Amino acid sequence: MTNGPRVAPTPASAPIPPEASHRDWPQYLGPTRSGVVADITLATNWATKAPRLLWRQPVGAGWAGFAVSGEFAITLEQRGKEEHVIAYELQSGRPRWSHRDAVLHDSPLGGIGPRGVPAIDGGQVFALGATGILNALDLRSGRLLWSRNILKDNNAAEPEWGVAISPLVHGGRVIVSAGGSPGKALVAYDRHTGEPVWAAGNGDLAYSSPALMTLAGREQIVMLNKGTVAGHDPESGAVLWTHDVPSEQPRAAQPLAVSANRVLFSIGYGIGSRVFEIPAALRDGTAPKLVWATPRLKSKFANMILHDGSVYGLDDGVFVCIDPETGERRWKEGRFGHGQLILAGKHLLVQTEGGEIVLVEPNPERLIELARFRALEGKTWNPPAFAAPILLVRNDLEAAAYELAVLR
Repeated sequence: MTNGPRVAPTPASAPIPPEASHRDWPQYLGPTRSGVVADITLATNWATKAPRLLWRQPVGAGWAGFAVSGEFAITLEQRGKEEHVIAYELQSGRPRWSHRDAVLHDSPLGGIGPRGVPAIDGGQVFALGATGILNALDLRSGRLLWSRNILKDNNAAEPEWGVAISPLVHGGRVIVSAGGSPGKALVAYDRHTGEPVWAAGNGDLAYSSPALMTLAGREQIVMLNKGTVAGHDPESGAVLWTHDVPSEQPRAAQPLAVSANRVLFSIGYGIGSRVFEIPAALRDGTAPKLVWATPRLKSKFANMILHDGSVYGLDDGVFVCIDPETGERRWKEGRFGHGQLILAGKHLLVQTEGGEIVLVEPNPERLIELARFRALEGKTWNPPAFAAPILLVRNDLEAAAYELAVLR
């Protein structure tokens, strides 16, 4: 392991002007829902170009992350007995509006509050809370446009750790996993009216979110359910393929496409990863081919990153690199805890469970750590957002925004 320097963030001497440009991060895992910001180059010498603190302040409880569009940074928080969707000014952290629902999720191990990341699209915000309330809100004002309870709609039960789904907006629909009665595992609502459009598939609700992919030449929504993995047609919801993945252990990590026709799933708690090959000819319920399975990458809820022929992830909190063709481990180094990953250009930003941000050069031979700084204090399970050059982080106590140096 190559240890980089620990750096202290530079306090902001003045706020970034409102007209300063940045990229949006409009949904879970960013614009392409992959955790990747491709066309950017980060400055890697944080000793001379340290991350600059823009703001840091207390927030309500919960494990939700931020979505960013324009000047708005939106998240979900638990404040007392109310669950809030809150819009902050990206540059200053000043609250702009808040929508409240009188609900509270509290689990003994997972704590209280919402878990998902809102989705922002076309001037609308779609936020799914821990008790199953899906709200559509106006981006600029926070006005409620419509609201549904996805659990009541689909005869589903609230899972032990709460609903942790981040909505997917696609083709005029808001798509969420509901884990409802037979035929209602995945559901779609009209984005403008909130009316149900389709429901399909079987499988109880897990903690992973719908992922839009093109596999075997066909666009599909890939979903990791409690006991199955499945691919759905985005227009009708029809099940294209499905495979049983039996286990009672929670599953939350996002599926990852590792080739034109292969998809990787990972589960923590000692289970590991599997790669399935999706056939070109798909019929209802087609069983994909299991290519390989390994216990060498057990992602509890961290997302995984594919870069230059290697998959990077957190194996029960330890950083690993594996070969996506075979599942063989290339290296395993460094304890980061159950954190999150973002690929920014050719470098990884790794958020540790303890609240540090680590800059890593992805390398198939060894872990190369370039620098790190402490962004937050305490347990940090919330996914970060990188509205480049602004990195937004939060946990169940506080949130902060840092400007990272970007080479133009």
